[in-house]
Amino acid sequence: MKRLCLIFLVSILTLTGCWDQRQFKNVKLALSIGIDQGSNGEIVKTVSVPTVSGGGEGGEISETIQILSTEGHTMLDAREKIDRMLDQSFNPSKMKVVILGEDIAKKDIYPVLDSYYRNPNSNLNAHLAIVEGEAKDVLSFKGAGEARISEYLKGILNGATAASRTTGENLQMICAELVEEGEDFTVPLMKLDEENNTIKFNGLGLMSGESYSGVKLSPEQAPLLMLMMGYKGRVAQLTKKVNEHQKEKILDYITVEVMKYENDLKIHPSEDEVRVDIQLDLDVRVVEYPHDHLVSEKVIDELNSKLKETLTNEAEEIFTVLQEANSDVFSIGRKIQAYHPKVWEKIDWKEKYPEVQFNPEINVKIQQHGIVN
Repeated sequence: MKRLCLIFLVSILTLTGCWDQRQFKNVKLALSIGIDQGSNGEIVKTVSVPTVSGGGEGGEISETIQILSTEGHTMLDAREKIDRMLDQSFNPSKMKVVILGEDIAKKDIYPVLDSYYRNPNSNLNAHLAIVEGEAKDVLSFKGAGEARISEYLKGILNGATAASRTTGENLQMICAELVEEGEDFTVPLMKLDEENNTIKFNGLGLMSGESYSGVKLSPEQAPLLMLMMGYKGRVAQLTKKVNEHQKEKILDYITVEVMKYENDLKIHPSEDEVRVDIQLDLDVRVVEYPHDHLVSEKVIDELNSKLKETLTNEAEEIFTVLQEANSDVFSIGRKIQAYHPKVWEKIDWKEKYPEVQFNPEINVKIQQHGIVN
């Protein structure tokens, strides 16, 4: 018995305990954060902070959301000023969304994200998005069905990822892309739709280096770009025009869902010319074709050909936009640097990228056309 007591006492002495614990009751959690460019060159930081009260002895739990905004010389300066408005310390460890206003996104965005990368308490799984306008207006939006604006914004971004309209990358995943040469990325765009009293996903913002280029791809173009890049969410649907001058406009279109895809990218670099061949093979099912007559193999072959032509032309338009934005989202430069270092040393990639010859080919094969012929 004495031996057992001795072992027990020694074990207690060797336990570290919870010396580094952080009690949530002692902090205010910022679940969504907006960053805008101030009129005097300062940063405008806006946060949404929930406060939960009640619930004792069977009482009802109520929640209020504070939207606080202030200017600061740096992100931490603005955070310190927000701390003065709260009865407890401000904490970003549970943030879900970081929204950048369009004006500040067009500058180098790393300085405004730097404090999150340096703080071990930051949630680097948070989504990053750009709003067309000011982030402050989005965080102050009151029309959402969700009580928390953070849940509403996160739901929009998760839905866009599931529908193959964006990559779903978080703060941690884009960090390397921000600092690596020859590699760019896309950021989801949001827009406050005052007419319909909602916030909507409005396409993909194209980054060029550390800054938003100001050039975007539409929500309709986004799924094809994602498939060419090798990203597919839970579902990928494409609605395209395959007929002309039918008696009703609805008969001109077909909607297909991608069942399977294979993409192949080949780079042929030289000091004088860089050529990139991209092939995307799609196996699809028809989910809507009001024109009908899909029992005919001839009709299906014609639709395959029309979809190939339409999607290949759209891919060419996408690459034109990417080069206009000088946005290397396929990391062509990074691949040349890794596999063709002698060529890389002799070219200025920022000047060379707009001259790259992209040759996309999109092949489509209808595998299923539903239970209705």
